[in-house]
Amino acid sequence: MKPPRRPRCYCSIKWGLLALASVLTSASAIAEETPAILRLPSLVAETEDSQPARWSPERIARRLPPAEPTPPDPVPVEPAPTIEPDTQDAPIVESVPAPPSPTPLVEPLPMPSVVEAPPPIESPVASFGFCDYCGCGCNSGSCCDDCNSTGRLGRFGRAIYRGLCCPDPCYKPVWTPLADAAFFTTAVRPVNQQRFRWDYAEDLMRPDRAEYFWARTTDPGKGPRPTPFAIDYDELSHYVEVAHGSFGASFEYRYRSLDADGAHAAGFGDLTIGTKTLLFDTSLVQFAFQFLTHVPAGVANEGLGVGHVSLEPGAVLGFNLTPNSYLQAEFNEWIPLGGDADYAGAVFRYNVAYNHVVARLMPGVPIIGVVEMNGWRFQDGAYTDVTVVPQFQPASGESYLHGAAGVRMFMCDRVDMGVSYSTPVTSDGWAETWIRSELRVRY
Repeated sequence: MKPPRRPRCYCSIKWGLLALASVLTSASAIAEETPAILRLPSLVAETEDSQPARWSPERIARRLPPAEPTPPDPVPVEPAPTIEPDTQDAPIVESVPAPPSPTPLVEPLPMPSVVEAPPPIESPVASFGFCDYCGCGCNSGSCCDDCNSTGRLGRFGRAIYRGLCCPDPCYKPVWTPLADAAFFTTAVRPVNQQRFRWDYAEDLMRPDRAEYFWARTTDPGKGPRPTPFAIDYDELSHYVEVAHGSFGASFEYRYRSLDADGAHAAGFGDLTIGTKTLLFDTSLVQFAFQFLTHVPAGVANEGLGVGHVSLEPGAVLGFNLTPNSYLQAEFNEWIPLGGDADYAGAVFRYNVAYNHVVARLMPGVPIIGVVEMNGWRFQDGAYTDVTVVPQFQPASGESYLHGAAGVRMFMCDRVDMGVSYSTPVTSDGWAETWIRSELRVRY
């Protein structure tokens, strides 16, 4: 009898159906959602010997519908200004969007500490009523107007204070005709110029007084013999001045012709070399120092010179009183060196001039009138007087004072000419008649 047949095993069929179901399930998942694509490689990788899977990722991606593009971010649109309807009572108001919030600033780094300077010490002069002048400018066309409206004495005091402490920024230090119009008084400001002067003097008595004009006329003096009662003379001089800034140097030589009681002599006289320095310069007051050296060059026994060296230091001042008035002043000490021991003596010389514009032919052609007072104070020495006995007379303590009046015409700032007449005011003087005329050229 044959053994009974074993029942057929359906295990292979079972596993085959399960594999087919898994493939179909994976395919349907790929068709429904994209993330299933990432699971296909794991299925293919499990069977290295089998054929590549039919549903490759590239083929599945071609069959999927195209993805919709992502819309761009919306651009913010600024709302249009809203205008309310016109009404009779309310005006039109335009709505303005609020400004963006400010960007926060970065806090600056702390700076190193700086030691502050102590405040300046105020001058006690300010407590006397002088205005605050330092630091003002010229843009407004004037400088410190409240200071120019006070009296002349107040202006004078403030001018000295300003010149020392805070000079006027509007002041232009230039030469002006009004400040240099005098005939016997030196100008305060140095300037490049040449001057031709002619002097005529009549009835000059006691010419050897203190050996200022002549040397001693008696023995053992160097002057002419005999002693004349009075002399008349003409003198032509040429003066040259060179200036640079506030400093100037000058040189003067002269030619003299004289008649002394019928005796005549002529020739070159003594030379004068001088320097001048402007030390104090403001719009109202100027001050200069000058030093003159008189060198003997003329023949003393003919009355053309004094026969010795003389030094003459001095001070020169200028005061600007008004736009058309100016005051000049000069103070000098004449000191003889090497003169006669009995006759030569020191002389204090002073001159004051008041200048005023009397007319203007043209804007650049003013005519200036000049009134001057010229004095000589004899501090030592002697003189010869032929009218008394003895003829030797001391000169110490006596003074000569002359008054002068003149007129000068300027042509711009280049050329000027003028004439002045001088005569003694006191009982004694150098000459009864003294006429001086000048022609000056500046360059």
